Amino acid sequence: MVIAYIRVSTEKQNTENQKFEIEKYCKVNGIVVEKWVEEKISGLKKMKERMLGGLLSKLKKMIY
Repeated sequence: MVIAYIRVSTEKQNTENQKFEIEKYCKVNGIVVEKWVEEKISGLKKMKERMLGGLLSKLKKMIY
């Protein structure tokens, strides 16, 4: 499963440009994103406080 993670730091920012670039890369490389995860949270927050932390935990469980 291919999951694309997009994060911005503030409510004033948006994820559109990031999503566009990821989609462009995927199209060129024959990759299909099955799930998009977007969040607006500071990069200073601890990993476990972000959605990315949960995604990485799930990935570790799948690998080991």
